[in-house]
Amino acid sequence: MQVFVSHAPSDRDVAAGLRADLAQLGRQVSLDRGEPTGPRWWEGVLQRVQRCDVFVLVASPAAVRSPGCLAALRYARALRRPVLVVTAVATALPADAETAPVFTPAGMEISERVPKLRGVLLALPAAPPLPDPLPADPAVPYLDPIRQRLDEPSLEPAELRELLRQLRLRLRDEHERAAVWGLLVRMRARTDLPAPLAAEVEKVLAPGWQPDPERRVEKRYWDGQAWTTLVRHENREFNERRVPPPEATWSGDPTPTRPRPATAARPAPKSKAVVRTQDRTRLFVIGGGVVVIAAAVIAGVLLFDPSSSDPTAAAREFVDAVNIADTTVLAQLTCEQDRPRAADIFLRPGTRFTLESVDADADPPSFTILATDAATTATDRRTYPMVEESGEWLVCQSSR
Repeated sequence: MQVFVSHAPSDRDVAAGLRADLAQLGRQVSLDRGEPTGPRWWEGVLQRVQRCDVFVLVASPAAVRSPGCLAALRYARALRRPVLVVTAVATALPADAETAPVFTPAGMEISERVPKLRGVLLALPAAPPLPDPLPADPAVPYLDPIRQRLDEPSLEPAELRELLRQLRLRLRDEHERAAVWGLLVRMRARTDLPAPLAAEVEKVLAPGWQPDPERRVEKRYWDGQAWTTLVRHENREFNERRVPPPEATWSGDPTPTRPRPATAARPAPKSKAVVRTQDRTRLFVIGGGVVVIAAAVIAGVLLFDPSSSDPTAAAREFVDAVNIADTTVLAQLTCEQDRPRAADIFLRPGTRFTLESVDADADPPSFTILATDAATTATDRRTYPMVEESGEWLVCQSSR
Protein backbone atom coordinates (compact mmCIF):
# COMPACT_ATOMS: atom_id res chain seq x y z
CA MET A 1 0.00 0.00 0.00
CA GLN A 2 1.31 3.42 -0.97
CA VAL A 3 0.36 6.32 1.31
CA PHE A 4 0.66 9.98 0.36
CA VAL A 5 0.93 12.30 3.38
CA SER A 6 0.26 16.03 2.93
CA HIS A 7 1.23 18.31 5.81
CA ALA A 8 2.13 21.90 6.60
CA PRO A 9 5.82 22.68 7.28
CA SER A 10 5.03 23.40 10.94
CA ASP A 11 3.68 19.84 11.35
CA ARG A 12 6.76 18.05 10.03
CA ASP A 13 7.45 16.31 13.37
CA VAL A 14 3.96 14.80 13.43
CA ALA A 15 4.35 13.79 9.77
CA ALA A 16 7.74 12.19 10.47
CA GLY A 17 6.27 10.21 13.37
CA LEU A 18 3.38 9.10 11.18
CA ARG A 19 5.81 7.96 8.49
CA ALA A 20 7.68 5.86 11.05
CA ASP A 21 4.44 4.23 12.24
CA LEU A 22 3.34 3.50 8.67
CA ALA A 23 6.76 2.01 7.90
CA GLN A 24 6.28 -0.41 10.81
CA LEU A 25 3.06 -1.52 9.13
CA GLY A 26 4.91 -2.14 5.85
CA ARG A 27 3.40 0.82 4.01
CA GLN A 28 5.35 2.88 1.48
CA VAL A 29 5.10 6.56 2.39
CA SER A 30 5.55 9.77 0.41
CA LEU A 31 5.58 13.07 2.31
CA ASP A 32 4.82 16.52 0.92
CA ARG A 33 4.92 19.70 2.97
CA GLY A 34 2.59 21.65 0.68
CA GLU A 35 5.22 24.15 -0.47
CA PRO A 36 7.32 24.43 -3.66
CA THR A 37 10.64 22.59 -3.58
CA GLY A 38 11.60 23.16 -7.23
CA PRO A 39 10.24 24.00 -10.68
CA ARG A 40 8.68 20.52 -11.12
CA TRP A 41 7.41 20.16 -7.56
CA TRP A 42 3.71 20.26 -8.42
CA GLU A 43 4.10 17.83 -11.30
CA GLY A 44 5.67 15.34 -8.87
CA VAL A 45 2.89 15.86 -6.31
CA LEU A 46 0.19 15.06 -8.87
CA GLN A 47 2.00 11.92 -10.03
CA ARG A 48 2.37 10.62 -6.47
CA VAL A 49 -1.27 11.33 -5.63
CA GLN A 50 -2.26 9.34 -8.73
CA ARG A 51 -0.18 6.36 -7.56
CA CYS A 52 -1.28 6.38 -3.92
CA ASP A 53 -3.79 3.99 -2.34
CA VAL A 54 -4.55 6.33 0.59
CA PHE A 55 -4.29 10.11 0.88
CA VAL A 56 -3.53 11.36 4.40
CA LEU A 57 -4.02 14.97 5.46
CA VAL A 58 -2.17 15.96 8.63
CA ALA A 59 -4.75 18.43 9.90
CA SER A 60 -3.86 21.67 11.66
CA PRO A 61 -4.78 25.35 11.27
CA ALA A 62 -1.65 25.78 9.12
CA ALA A 63 -2.57 22.85 6.87
CA VAL A 64 -6.14 23.99 6.21
CA ARG A 65 -4.74 27.40 5.18
CA SER A 66 -2.07 25.90 2.92
CA PRO A 67 -2.89 26.28 -0.80
CA GLY A 68 -0.63 23.30 -1.54
CA CYS A 69 -2.27 20.96 0.99
CA LEU A 70 -5.79 21.95 -0.04
CA ALA A 71 -5.08 21.62 -3.77
CA ALA A 72 -3.57 18.15 -3.27
CA LEU A 73 -6.60 17.12 -1.17
CA ARG A 74 -9.03 18.29 -3.85
CA TYR A 75 -7.09 16.38 -6.49
CA ALA A 76 -7.17 13.21 -4.38
CA ARG A 77 -10.95 13.54 -4.11
CA ALA A 78 -11.22 14.05 -7.88
CA LEU A 79 -9.24 10.80 -8.34
CA ARG A 80 -11.51 8.99 -5.83
CA ARG A 81 -8.59 8.19 -3.51
CA PRO A 82 -9.57 7.17 0.06
CA VAL A 83 -8.82 10.04 2.47
CA LEU A 84 -7.73 9.79 6.10
CA VAL A 85 -7.32 12.77 8.44
CA VAL A 86 -4.59 12.55 11.08
CA THR A 87 -4.95 15.33 13.65
CA ALA A 88 -1.84 17.30 14.56
CA VAL A 89 -3.69 20.28 16.07
CA ALA A 90 -7.47 20.41 16.46
CA THR A 91 -9.04 22.53 13.72
CA ALA A 92 -12.13 22.84 11.55
CA LEU A 93 -11.73 20.64 8.49
CA PRO A 94 -12.13 21.78 4.87
CA ALA A 95 -15.18 20.57 2.97
CA ASP A 96 -13.22 17.89 1.08
CA ALA A 97 -12.18 16.27 4.37
CA GLU A 98 -15.35 16.63 6.45
CA THR A 99 -16.58 13.08 5.74
CA ALA A 100 -13.16 11.41 6.08
CA PRO A 101 -12.35 9.26 9.14
CA VAL A 102 -10.16 11.01 11.72
CA PHE A 103 -7.26 9.47 13.63
CA THR A 104 -5.78 11.39 16.58
CA PRO A 105 -2.45 9.90 17.73
CA ALA A 106 -1.74 12.45 20.48
CA GLY A 107 -1.32 10.92 23.94
CA MET A 108 -0.92 7.33 22.72
CA GLU A 109 2.09 5.13 23.32
CA ILE A 110 3.53 3.41 20.28
CA SER A 111 2.23 0.04 21.47
CA GLU A 112 -1.31 1.44 21.29
CA ARG A 113 -0.90 3.88 18.42
CA VAL A 114 0.40 1.55 15.70
CA PRO A 115 -2.30 -1.15 16.10
CA LYS A 116 -5.04 1.49 16.09
CA LEU A 117 -3.56 3.11 12.99
CA ARG A 118 -3.53 -0.31 11.31
CA GLY A 119 -7.20 -0.79 12.14
CA VAL A 120 -8.11 2.63 10.70
CA LEU A 121 -6.25 1.87 7.47
CA LEU A 122 -7.90 -1.52 7.06
CA ALA A 123 -11.33 0.07 7.56
CA LEU A 124 -10.80 2.40 4.60
CA PRO A 125 -12.37 1.37 1.29
CA ALA A 126 -10.04 0.01 -1.37
CA ALA A 127 -8.84 2.57 -3.89
CA PRO A 128 -10.84 2.19 -7.13
CA PRO A 129 -9.22 2.43 -10.57
CA LEU A 130 -8.31 5.95 -11.64
CA PRO A 131 -10.93 7.81 -13.68
CA ASP A 132 -10.57 7.49 -17.44
CA PRO A 133 -9.90 10.07 -18.66
CA LEU A 134 -8.11 11.67 -15.75
CA PRO A 135 -9.46 15.02 -14.54
CA ALA A 136 -7.56 18.09 -15.68
CA ASP A 137 -4.45 18.79 -13.65
CA PRO A 138 -5.15 21.48 -11.07
CA ALA A 139 -3.18 24.69 -11.40
CA VAL A 140 0.02 25.05 -9.41
CA PRO A 141 -1.10 26.54 -6.08
CA TYR A 142 1.94 28.85 -6.03
CA LEU A 143 3.50 30.99 -8.76
CA ASP A 144 7.15 30.28 -7.93
CA PRO A 145 7.31 26.96 -9.84
CA ILE A 146 5.77 28.59 -12.92
CA ARG A 147 8.24 31.47 -12.69
CA GLN A 148 11.14 29.02 -12.42
CA ARG A 149 9.90 27.04 -15.42
CA LEU A 150 9.67 30.19 -17.52
CA ASP A 151 13.27 30.97 -16.58
CA GLU A 152 14.43 27.70 -18.16
CA PRO A 153 16.22 28.33 -21.49
CA SER A 154 14.20 25.76 -23.45
CA LEU A 155 10.75 24.23 -22.99
CA GLU A 156 8.76 21.79 -25.10
CA PRO A 157 5.59 23.08 -26.80
CA ALA A 158 3.46 20.83 -24.59
CA GLU A 159 5.12 22.28 -21.48
CA LEU A 160 4.51 25.83 -22.67
CA ARG A 161 0.87 25.06 -23.42
CA GLU A 162 0.39 23.66 -19.92
CA LEU A 163 2.02 26.72 -18.35
CA LEU A 164 -0.26 28.99 -20.38
CA ARG A 165 -3.31 27.00 -19.28
CA GLN A 166 -2.33 27.37 -15.64
CA LEU A 167 -1.63 31.09 -15.97
CA ARG A 168 -5.02 31.71 -17.58
CA LEU A 169 -6.68 29.89 -14.69
CA ARG A 170 -4.77 32.01 -12.19
CA LEU A 171 -5.89 35.25 -13.83
CA ARG A 172 -9.25 34.71 -12.12
CA ASP A 173 -7.67 35.30 -8.69
CA GLU A 174 -7.68 39.07 -8.12
CA HIS A 175 -4.89 38.77 -5.56
CA GLU A 176 -2.56 37.02 -8.03
CA ARG A 177 -3.68 38.73 -11.22
CA ALA A 178 -0.89 41.33 -11.32
CA ALA A 179 1.86 38.72 -10.85
CA VAL A 180 0.25 36.39 -13.39
CA TRP A 181 0.05 39.24 -15.90
CA GLY A 182 3.79 39.80 -15.53
CA LEU A 183 4.45 36.09 -16.15
CA LEU A 184 2.34 36.20 -19.31
CA VAL A 185 4.44 39.12 -20.55
CA ARG A 186 7.56 37.07 -19.76
CA MET A 187 6.13 34.09 -21.66
CA ARG A 188 5.39 36.28 -24.69
CA ALA A 189 9.08 37.22 -24.89
CA ARG A 190 10.24 33.60 -25.22
CA THR A 191 11.77 32.76 -28.60
CA ASP A 192 10.64 29.11 -28.42
CA LEU A 193 6.93 29.97 -28.12
CA PRO A 194 5.09 28.23 -31.00
CA ALA A 195 3.03 30.48 -33.26
CA PRO A 196 -0.39 29.15 -32.11
CA LEU A 197 0.53 29.72 -28.46
CA ALA A 198 1.99 33.13 -29.26
CA ALA A 199 -1.34 34.08 -30.83
CA GLU A 200 -3.19 32.96 -27.68
CA VAL A 201 -0.87 34.98 -25.46
CA GLU A 202 -1.30 38.04 -27.68
CA LYS A 203 -5.06 37.65 -27.40
CA VAL A 204 -4.85 37.68 -23.60
CA LEU A 205 -2.45 40.64 -23.59
CA ALA A 206 -4.37 42.62 -26.22
CA PRO A 207 -4.88 46.34 -25.52
CA GLY A 208 -7.89 47.15 -23.39
CA TRP A 209 -9.24 47.99 -19.96
CA GLN A 210 -8.11 45.63 -17.21
CA PRO A 211 -8.45 45.55 -13.41
CA ASP A 212 -5.80 47.86 -12.00
CA PRO A 213 -2.78 45.69 -11.05
CA GLU A 214 -2.07 47.98 -8.09
CA ARG A 215 -5.76 47.92 -7.07
CA ARG A 216 -5.70 51.69 -6.58
CA VAL A 217 -8.52 52.30 -9.04
CA GLU A 218 -11.12 50.10 -10.73
CA LYS A 219 -9.62 49.87 -14.23
CA ARG A 220 -6.35 50.77 -15.93
CA TYR A 221 -5.68 50.80 -19.67
CA TRP A 222 -3.16 48.25 -20.91
CA ASP A 223 -1.77 49.39 -24.29
CA GLY A 224 -0.51 45.96 -25.30
CA GLN A 225 3.03 46.57 -24.02
CA ALA A 226 2.75 48.42 -20.72
CA TRP A 227 0.29 49.80 -18.20
CA THR A 228 -0.65 53.38 -19.02
CA THR A 229 -1.74 56.27 -16.80
CA LEU A 230 -5.24 56.20 -18.32
CA VAL A 231 -7.63 54.95 -15.62
CA ARG A 232 -11.32 54.55 -14.82
CA HIS A 233 -12.77 54.96 -11.37
CA GLU A 234 -16.30 55.61 -10.12
CA ASN A 235 -17.64 56.21 -13.65
CA ARG A 236 -14.86 58.70 -14.45
CA GLU A 237 -12.09 58.33 -17.02
CA PHE A 238 -8.96 60.38 -16.49
CA ASN A 239 -5.19 60.44 -16.79
CA GLU A 240 -3.78 59.58 -13.39
CA ARG A 241 -0.56 61.49 -14.07
CA ARG A 242 -2.46 64.77 -14.25
CA VAL A 243 -5.37 64.08 -11.89
CA PRO A 244 -4.70 63.03 -8.29
CA PRO A 245 -5.77 59.41 -7.70
CA PRO A 246 -8.58 58.56 -5.25
CA GLU A 247 -7.74 59.04 -1.60
CA ALA A 248 -8.19 55.40 -0.62
CA THR A 249 -6.88 52.31 -2.37
CA TRP A 250 -9.55 50.49 -4.31
CA SER A 251 -10.98 47.51 -2.45
CA GLY A 252 -14.38 47.25 -4.07
CA ASP A 253 -16.06 48.60 -0.96
CA PRO A 254 -17.73 52.01 -0.78
CA THR A 255 -15.63 54.76 0.73
CA PRO A 256 -16.51 55.09 4.41
CA THR A 257 -18.36 58.23 5.34
CA ARG A 258 -16.20 60.73 7.17
CA PRO A 259 -17.38 61.67 10.65
CA ARG A 260 -19.14 65.02 10.82
CA PRO A 261 -17.01 67.55 12.72
CA ALA A 262 -18.36 68.57 16.09
CA THR A 263 -20.08 71.95 16.25
CA ALA A 264 -17.87 74.46 18.02
CA ALA A 265 -19.30 76.54 20.86
CA ARG A 266 -20.09 80.15 19.87
CA PRO A 267 -17.39 82.49 21.30
CA ALA A 268 -18.28 85.41 23.52
CA PRO A 269 -18.40 88.93 21.93
CA LYS A 270 -15.02 90.65 21.71
CA SER A 271 -14.02 94.27 22.16
CA LYS A 272 -13.52 96.52 19.10
CA ALA A 273 -9.78 96.78 19.79
CA VAL A 274 -9.43 93.01 19.70
CA VAL A 275 -11.49 92.87 16.49
CA ARG A 276 -9.29 95.49 14.77
CA THR A 277 -6.14 93.60 15.76
CA GLN A 278 -7.56 90.33 14.47
CA ASP A 279 -8.63 92.00 11.20
CA ARG A 280 -5.05 93.10 10.56
CA THR A 281 -3.81 89.62 11.44
CA ARG A 282 -6.39 88.09 9.11
CA LEU A 283 -5.13 90.25 6.24
CA PHE A 284 -1.61 88.97 6.79
CA VAL A 285 -2.89 85.37 6.90
CA ILE A 286 -4.91 85.87 3.72
CA GLY A 287 -1.91 87.37 2.01
CA GLY A 288 0.22 84.46 3.13
CA GLY A 289 -2.49 82.10 1.92
CA VAL A 290 -2.33 83.65 -1.54
CA VAL A 291 1.41 83.03 -1.58
CA VAL A 292 0.89 79.43 -0.46
CA ILE A 293 -1.80 78.85 -3.08
CA ALA A 294 0.39 80.35 -5.79
CA ALA A 295 3.27 78.13 -4.72
CA ALA A 296 0.97 75.11 -4.76
CA VAL A 297 -0.22 75.95 -8.26
CA ILE A 298 3.38 76.28 -9.47
CA ALA A 299 4.28 73.00 -7.76
CA GLY A 300 1.24 71.35 -9.33
CA VAL A 301 2.26 72.52 -12.78
CA LEU A 302 5.72 71.13 -12.21
CA LEU A 303 4.38 67.89 -10.75
CA PHE A 304 1.91 67.19 -13.54
CA ASP A 305 3.95 68.71 -16.38
CA PRO A 306 3.46 66.19 -19.18
CA SER A 307 6.74 66.93 -20.96
CA SER A 308 9.59 64.50 -20.33
CA SER A 309 13.31 64.19 -20.98
CA ASP A 310 12.79 60.43 -21.43
CA PRO A 311 11.65 59.48 -24.98
CA THR A 312 9.79 56.39 -23.73
CA ALA A 313 7.89 58.32 -21.06
CA ALA A 314 7.09 61.08 -23.55
CA ALA A 315 5.75 58.53 -26.05
CA ARG A 316 3.47 56.95 -23.45
CA GLU A 317 2.16 60.34 -22.34
CA PHE A 318 1.52 61.25 -25.98
CA VAL A 319 -0.51 58.05 -26.53
CA ASP A 320 -2.50 58.72 -23.34
CA ALA A 321 -3.26 62.28 -24.48
CA VAL A 322 -4.48 61.08 -27.89
CA ASN A 323 -6.68 58.35 -26.38
CA ILE A 324 -8.52 60.79 -24.11
CA ALA A 325 -8.43 63.65 -26.65
CA ASP A 326 -6.61 65.93 -24.19
CA THR A 327 -5.76 68.73 -26.62
CA THR A 328 -3.97 70.84 -24.01
CA VAL A 329 -1.52 68.10 -23.06
CA LEU A 330 -1.22 66.99 -26.68
CA ALA A 331 -0.05 70.47 -27.65
CA GLN A 332 2.51 70.45 -24.83
CA LEU A 333 3.90 67.14 -26.10
CA THR A 334 4.12 68.33 -29.74
CA CYS A 335 7.03 70.19 -31.28
CA GLU A 336 6.74 73.93 -31.84
CA GLN A 337 6.29 73.53 -35.59
CA ASP A 338 3.30 71.15 -35.25
CA ARG A 339 1.80 72.58 -32.05
CA PRO A 340 -0.81 74.86 -33.69
CA ARG A 341 -2.17 71.90 -35.70
CA ALA A 342 -1.61 69.12 -33.14
CA ALA A 343 -5.29 68.19 -32.81
CA ASP A 344 -5.78 68.11 -36.60
CA ILE A 345 -2.65 66.03 -37.14
CA PHE A 346 -3.07 63.39 -34.45
CA LEU A 347 -6.73 63.17 -33.38
CA ARG A 348 -9.23 61.08 -35.33
CA PRO A 349 -12.75 60.32 -34.00
CA GLY A 350 -13.09 56.71 -32.82
CA THR A 351 -9.38 55.93 -33.19
CA ARG A 352 -7.35 54.54 -30.29
CA PHE A 353 -3.56 54.39 -30.20
CA THR A 354 -1.55 51.46 -28.84
CA LEU A 355 2.14 52.02 -28.16
CA GLU A 356 4.05 49.14 -29.77
CA SER A 357 7.70 50.11 -29.42
CA VAL A 358 10.09 52.97 -28.70
CA ASP A 359 13.48 53.29 -30.39
CA ALA A 360 15.11 55.54 -27.81
CA ASP A 361 18.62 54.92 -29.18
CA ALA A 362 17.85 56.11 -32.72
CA ASP A 363 18.94 59.54 -33.92
CA PRO A 364 16.47 61.09 -33.51
CA PRO A 365 14.39 58.77 -31.27
CA SER A 366 11.10 57.50 -32.64
CA PHE A 367 8.18 55.34 -31.56
CA THR A 368 5.65 53.13 -33.34
CA ILE A 369 1.94 53.01 -32.57
CA LEU A 370 -0.93 50.87 -33.81
CA ALA A 371 -4.00 52.99 -34.56
CA THR A 372 -7.26 51.01 -34.31
CA ASP A 373 -10.59 52.24 -35.68
CA ALA A 374 -13.25 51.39 -33.09
CA ALA A 375 -16.02 51.10 -35.69
CA THR A 376 -14.29 48.96 -38.32
CA THR A 377 -11.43 47.45 -36.18
CA ALA A 378 -9.12 48.39 -39.07
CA THR A 379 -5.54 49.03 -37.95
CA ASP A 380 -2.82 51.33 -39.18
CA ARG A 381 0.78 51.20 -37.94
CA ARG A 382 2.51 54.57 -37.73
CA THR A 383 5.97 55.72 -36.67
CA TYR A 384 6.50 59.19 -35.23
CA PRO A 385 9.92 60.86 -34.84
CA MET A 386 10.81 63.00 -31.85
CA VAL A 387 12.84 66.17 -31.52
CA GLU A 388 14.49 67.73 -28.50
CA GLU A 389 13.36 71.24 -27.66
CA SER A 390 14.41 73.02 -24.44
CA GLY A 391 15.67 69.74 -23.01
CA GLU A 392 12.40 67.86 -23.60
CA TRP A 393 11.57 65.19 -26.16
CA LEU A 394 8.52 66.16 -28.23
CA VAL A 395 6.61 64.47 -31.04
CA CYS A 396 7.18 66.12 -34.41
CA GLN A 397 5.58 64.68 -37.51
CA SER A 398 6.92 67.50 -39.69
CA SER A 399 10.51 66.43 -39.03
CA ARG A 400 10.09 63.37 -41.25
